[in-house]
Amino acid sequence: MRSARVHRHGSPDEVVVEDVAPAPLNGSAQARVRVHAAAVNFPDVLVMAGKYQVSVPVPYTPGCEFAGVVTAAAPDGSGPAVGDAVIGLVTHGAFAEEIVIDSARLTRIPAGLGWHRAAAFGVTYTTAYHALRTVAGVSPGEWVVVLGAAGGVGLAAVDVARAMGARVLAAAGGEDRLELCRAKGAEACVDYRTEDLKTRIRELTGDRAAVVVDPVGGPYSEPALRALTPGGRFVVVGFAAGEIPRIPLNLVLLKGVTIAGVENRTILERMPEVAPAHRAEVLRMLVDGRIDPHVAAVYPLEKVADGLRDVAERRAAGKIIIEMAP
Repeated sequence: MRSARVHRHGSPDEVVVEDVAPAPLNGSAQARVRVHAAAVNFPDVLVMAGKYQVSVPVPYTPGCEFAGVVTAAAPDGSGPAVGDAVIGLVTHGAFAEEIVIDSARLTRIPAGLGWHRAAAFGVTYTTAYHALRTVAGVSPGEWVVVLGAAGGVGLAAVDVARAMGARVLAAAGGEDRLELCRAKGAEACVDYRTEDLKTRIRELTGDRAAVVVDPVGGPYSEPALRALTPGGRFVVVGFAAGEIPRIPLNLVLLKGVTIAGVENRTILERMPEVAPAHRAEVLRMLVDGRIDPHVAAVYPLEKVADGLRDVAERRAAGKIIIEMAP
């Protein structure tokens, strides 16, 4: 089968596509899936560079989410059956024509959902949903500020917050990206490359910004925190800007805000009582049409490095899809 492979850690230039032998089923709970589409996420770039929280030894196949069809079901009958359309989440291995995976990591989906949309929602939308519902407890009518709002998690947070009845202020760089946020339901927008973020958040929300979702970090975190209303919630999702901010804790004390973090990889481990239910809820939102992932570009497997570069260089507005089969 064809598979993207990383033989040494580094940039997307290190990725090659080559033929590899299909992996055997090891264990009674494993299934084999024919991958139709996979999505690129920022952690894929970090794993490749050797900068992620979890180290993956080389050689390996990158990619952490996919959509496809089960071709060999788990022998113990614990998961989807042969022929079922599924989505799956892994640490790595998705950018290949086939993948062997524990059936517990697979979720059945309606066959007519579409491979691109199915592959594009798992990581970013569950992360956004956990940030907004599980951690921030967003209520209808509250103002939610989303930083990096045109990126993968950012645009998902705009979409989910709108579907939850919140009022959304999207912060991103460039009018084209802000226009995409408006199309997803953002009521107000700030171009943080040209506008004062703290001042504009206060002006546009009437000093009522209740929640900040921050997948970016860098120079934008502190101004957004300063713009929160007293008692607000600040949710840390990631540091796509490449810089981990240092927040003066006196701000947290004086404003009485709550700062919490969300990491999709550990949600199942730390919140086993809510994670499956919330994943099912966000899937229902997708099936019902209340949310709709924006696919920025689709690349064939042979051009997987181009898709990874789009994400690494923050050129993508929305999700990048790697297509293994139509």
